[in-house]
Amino acid sequence: MRKVAVFLVIVAFASCTAAGTTKQSGVPTLTLRAQNLQLFPGSGQAVRIGFQTATGSADIIADLTPDTAALAVCPLATLGADIPPVTTCKDVGSGVRETITSAGLAAVALVVSGVPSARANVRLEYDDGGHAMSVQTPFLAAPDASPACKDNGCNPFFELTPLRNGAFNATAAWKGPAGTLVMLQGSVLGRSLTATGIPYREAARADGLSPLSINANLSSQAEYALVITQPPGPAAAPLGDVIVNATWP
Repeated sequence: MRKVAVFLVIVAFASCTAAGTTKQSGVPTLTLRAQNLQLFPGSGQAVRIGFQTATGSADIIADLTPDTAALAVCPLATLGADIPPVTTCKDVGSGVRETITSAGLAAVALVVSGVPSARANVRLEYDDGGHAMSVQTPFLAAPDASPACKDNGCNPFFELTPLRNGAFNATAAWKGPAGTLVMLQGSVLGRSLTATGIPYREAARADGLSPLSINANLSSQAEYALVITQPPGPAAAPLGDVIVNATWP
């Protein structure tokens, strides 16, 4: 049976840039987009995004639904660091570019308030300093099989550009039932399965209980997506304490 329910996606675009250290130009050289993030109030429900910046700063733009939601972005020295008092964090208005600067910046925590829940599309831009990223979220909903949510219409996903050719390594861990960690090749961001009916190619796959790991070789100009899936049905359940790590050349 084809698995159609998708919990979390990291989308990457391979490029033909030669391997090596990214030039630290002072202008953002890597863009990380986080789409359809579901946020709940309070620091304990924060979504955390870890990255390695060469400059100690990152630009962020967040589009929030509803627009009455308030978002505070808290800089962290590590992905698992304690979140500081929200009053000391950067308030980010919907659609407004803000710069997050902190000595040893290695992650941000997204803390929402003012609403029972919110959905956010977040864009981070920074000088890449290490070719690695992590995402940690306390809760991912069970599969939604409604027509509007098919082919990654509702699940959170992450787009990373640019990305060099070579080995892409990923791990995922969570609390909950068994799942599948798979690297899909195709325009997941553009929902090409819906548009063409052609299934995505699987570049790498692992099935079973948490944790899982995969390795894929990105060898052509293409779009890739790292996906955690569960088949919909009675056994499907929310996943808790989800963390995904990825590295690239």
